[in-house]
Amino acid sequence: MIRAFAPILAAGLILIAQPARADDISDAIAEAQKAYAAGDFSGAKQSLDVASQLLAQRSADGLAKFLPPTPPGWTAGDTETDAAAAAMFGGGLIARREYSKGASSVTVQIITQSPIIAQMGAMFSSAQMLGAMGKVFRHQGRTAVLTREGTIQLMSGGTLVMIEGSGSEADKRAFLNAIDLAAIEKAGG
Repeated sequence: MIRAFAPILAAGLILIAQPARADDISDAIAEAQKAYAAGDFSGAKQSLDVASQLLAQRSADGLAKFLPPTPPGWTAGDTETDAAAAAMFGGGLIARREYSKGASSVTVQIITQSPIIAQMGAMFSSAQMLGAMGKVFRHQGRTAVLTREGTIQLMSGGTLVMIEGSGSEADKRAFLNAIDLAAIEKAGG
């Protein structure tokens, strides 16, 4: 059991050892370290779980920078980021924003670090399987699909991009064009 925590504690010690401003994440890691040193493995695990969730939330917030800017003539709702909102996808991180123009709306979601991505990877590696879902197309060297329901789905490295809503296919493709897929991949998504 102790060995299972060793890598996490080592990472936590590195974070604590660095001269950084105190925050909730480093506080939770410090609490875990104290509990571990005192032999309170349950308390150490609980504190590490809190630190892990806080890190996931911060990572989800970082995804928001990859959402497209608001195009001229459109308005954008608040950006939603959450580590828990991706639970319907089996977990992971998600950033989401809804854009509207008149009666049209488009929602862009970026999902990463989710088990569903591994499951969908096989589908995206087979044009025939994607073809059963809808219209397959290429975008910036990547395979995407416009589903029969009108949702664009694209895998970029370990990230799933979904664009849906009542907007036209041209609108959705314009939003897809505004996403810097190379930057997402470079960031590890």
